[in-house]
Amino acid sequence: MMLPNSLNEAAVEALDQASRVPNLNGDLLQSTPARDIRSGSERILALLQTVDMKRFFQKQTIFSRFTGADVEARLQFELASYRVMAAFREVRQAADNGRRVRALLAKAKLDLGEQQSKLAGVIEEAKVLLVKSRASADSFLVDRFERRLANLITMETSNTLTLQQMTLSESTLSMLLDRFVDIETMLLPLWQRNALAIAQGEVTSLRSQPAVEFLESHHSLIDHLQKVGSK
Repeated sequence: MMLPNSLNEAAVEALDQASRVPNLNGDLLQSTPARDIRSGSERILALLQTVDMKRFFQKQTIFSRFTGADVEARLQFELASYRVMAAFREVRQAADNGRRVRALLAKAKLDLGEQQSKLAGVIEEAKVLLVKSRASADSFLVDRFERRLANLITMETSNTLTLQQMTLSESTLSMLLDRFVDIETMLLPLWQRNALAIAQGEVTSLRSQPAVEFLESHHSLIDHLQKVGSK
């Protein structure tokens, strides 16, 4: 934007025009995907930590088969597995929303960066015009122009802080989504397969291969979820 050569009404209006910028996308203000992913991961973690494999295998004895305790233990295990998968579906929705918001953040950063460049140019021009015209221009116009300029400088500072926050939010969200991909594509499917082998098989010992494989995938999944849920 080019300001007039004189500090007049048109110059004041030019600063008013420079201050009129598009609002941020409302989804960026209303959506909280990072918090949703973390809280969802914490729910899954809590469910996983209720799975007591030692108690499960204590119910897989010959005596337990007579009393039906073994069936009850398997049903409880299957129910726990179902709850984990149901909670995970909610986190997957949060992750999908996170990818959408990350794209919106990238565009908003680009748009705001362009606005900052324009704003910096207008502020520089306005400072030069003010110095050049202060003595000769109408004092009322000078006061109005100075107020508009001060507002623009405040806006530029605020935009700088907003850009920094956007960058931090984008980085945090990207880190969470990256960890979630590991869980979604590798750790959870492995845990699910191993859980199915326990629930449907004739596994009666913690030392058996299916039990060992399940516990390894179980602890690995817990470890990764703790990283996602950490602040």
